[in-house]
Amino acid sequence: MMSANQPFDVTILGGGLAGLTLAKQLLMKRPATRVAVIEKQTFPVSEATHKVGESSVEIGAHYFGEELQLKKHLTDHQLPKFGLRFFFKDAYQSLAEGTEVGGSTFFSAPSYQIDRGRFENFLADSITKMGATLLSGSKLSDVSLLSAEENDSAPSHQVTYEREGTEHSHTTRWVVDASGRASYLKRKLDLAEDIGHDINAVWFRVDANIQVDDFCEDNQWRMLTGKVPRRWLSTNHLMGEGYWVWLIPLASGSTSIGIVADPRIHPLSEINSFEKSMTWLERHEPECAASLEPHRDKMQDFLAIKNMARGSRQVFSADRWALTGEAGVFLDPFYSPGSDFIAIGNTMVCKLIEEDLAGRSIEHLAPTLQSIFLTLFQNNLLTYRDQYPLFGNPRIMALKFVWDYAVYWGFPALLYFNGKLTDVGFIQSLAKGIEDIRDMNLKMQEFFRQWHQADPTIRAEAAFVDQSEIEIMTRLNAELREKLDDAALKTRFADNVNLIRDLMHEITGRVQRAQPQIESRIPLNGVTESRLENVFEVLHI
Repeated sequence: MMSANQPFDVTILGGGLAGLTLAKQLLMKRPATRVAVIEKQTFPVSEATHKVGESSVEIGAHYFGEELQLKKHLTDHQLPKFGLRFFFKDAYQSLAEGTEVGGSTFFSAPSYQIDRGRFENFLADSITKMGATLLSGSKLSDVSLLSAEENDSAPSHQVTYEREGTEHSHTTRWVVDASGRASYLKRKLDLAEDIGHDINAVWFRVDANIQVDDFCEDNQWRMLTGKVPRRWLSTNHLMGEGYWVWLIPLASGSTSIGIVADPRIHPLSEINSFEKSMTWLERHEPECAASLEPHRDKMQDFLAIKNMARGSRQVFSADRWALTGEAGVFLDPFYSPGSDFIAIGNTMVCKLIEEDLAGRSIEHLAPTLQSIFLTLFQNNLLTYRDQYPLFGNPRIMALKFVWDYAVYWGFPALLYFNGKLTDVGFIQSLAKGIEDIRDMNLKMQEFFRQWHQADPTIRAEAAFVDQSEIEIMTRLNAELREKLDDAALKTRFADNVNLIRDLMHEITGRVQRAQPQIESRIPLNGVTESRLENVFEVLHI
């Protein structure tokens, strides 16, 4: 560990998930890198700590487990995740009487439920042993940024902070903002951007293991997912018009509960305290409220956030600064993409720092990687924007899930697992296919909205849409674990573009033939093979 007043190669503002994983990644790639992490909290932090990002999906899980070589910790000290699971019903139905969408077996590529406090304590200890200077208990005072041209041969930025009542400062070649929603550099540089996705969220932890499997006494329903009840290991989504509620188990024994809502339908004022949230749950999700009622005195924390989604006009700079995690952009917790964008962002930042410290110019690399990052962000944004009104519609959402998973596994996850999201030349060679996927995704998200407008009737019938039996989903997920050379990867990506196109025509064609009143920009186009016949049968489409 270096003296806090010595010059550093990289100073990371924030010692949460994004900052600590970036420090570890940098030191794994280049052990000689002089890394400082400035964090206001003192380690060890509380295990049950109210931070979004407990549920990981495939990209984030691969980043933590394989890229950062943390699989042993995740396996031994966190919980395996039984996929994402969704429940649709009205307030008078039990879960068994409504529609459930989820798997009966684990998908091939693993994911985890992450107790953030436990994970961050482990990471903090790990990076300290690797040689990082962890300045915990420090309050950031100022960052003075200089351009690369102003000082190209020496550390060009100065960071000032207060620690134990004394002001300190040091110079640093790179500054990476990982300060979360405080977004120090984004505010300083006026980079915030409205992305047109207005959602609010509240969440809290209780010191109790709340299991969805216990919401119903129907034993046949409880055993649909195996010989023992195990739905509780999923990230469980309780769905309704304009909202969803999450239940996430944590390895420490606590349960994380969150309510995310469109304020046009469910204003924040209805849920912005624990008591209000409980009243709201009693009205909209009474089974959940009943399961929490005996544990009211075990609430550990509560947090309410307005305007949860956030954008940024810039995230990387050739002047040797970057934003990562929530300090840069954040979409929506619905499909748990937070750790994905930490993985992608950190990997790109690490690439920029490696190139710069090796003496190679990043003048063109920084804006190019930023373009790739923001393209991925904007494409993913389509998945959530203006979609909350149809969240209570199981017939639409069950097919939207298949579509959203296919786009995710068939494009960004495939490229990330094969280490290609920072290979600029390779990405550029796929430009036509990437643009095709974006165009199809735009039209499909619009189609789902038009379908809901044409047929807003909610029919949450007793049904289990078993995603483990949907071949397109199990195959795309399993293929993530294959290591492909460049030629094979290009072929696989091209195949996935065609598969996604066929999926678009099968969904829209089947629905439009049944409901010709739906207007769509997607022309009717017959497909030779049905990939979703079992789904259509269960949903009566």
